[in-house]
Amino acid sequence: MVTYLIIVAAICYLLGSIPFSFLIAFYGRGIDLRYQGEGNVGARNVWHLMGKNYGVVAALLDAGKGYGAYLVGRSFNLDLPWLWIAGVAVILGHGFPLFLKGRGGKGAAAALGFLLGLNPFGVLLSGGLMGIFYLISKNFHIALGGGMAAIPFLWLFLCHRSLEETLSTIGFLLLLGVKRLIDEPHMKKIREISGW
Repeated sequence: MVTYLIIVAAICYLLGSIPFSFLIAFYGRGIDLRYQGEGNVGARNVWHLMGKNYGVVAALLDAGKGYGAYLVGRSFNLDLPWLWIAGVAVILGHGFPLFLKGRGGKGAAAALGFLLGLNPFGVLLSGGLMGIFYLISKNFHIALGGGMAAIPFLWLFLCHRSLEETLSTIGFLLLLGVKRLIDEPHMKKIREISGW
């Protein structure tokens, strides 16, 4: 069992490390996302620098990494709670990719892709809420944050998932908040000084 968990974690980390957004920007327009726009190697920065179509493709590929991690875990017959290892590993790979010296994206699309595997109905409901929040606020951050914050409540009350799974989902989503803190400007300055 331990061997399986290590293998799954390694595969999913490497899967998460594939920097689709970076590749799209670099080979599409010669843009290095680490140093342009908001400095984030994610679909949102691709959207801002290259346009909606490129951004959507990047987001779908990043979500595909998350869903792929779910499939990797299931192919090793992992179930909850062990399946979370695949999800955490793909998020860590996306946020701290091996191929870009740890300079990755925030992981929202990859997280949603993994959660889609766990609970398609819950994630689709969350996506609907994101759309509503965006129509009301016209603000991407509010829409994404509101939709993702609603996921545990949707899972618990509408999808009738267990309290244990709901709490695990909250912990999983909090990883995204940690990555966002790491990407704050003062932390970026520390990374520049340290050469990380």
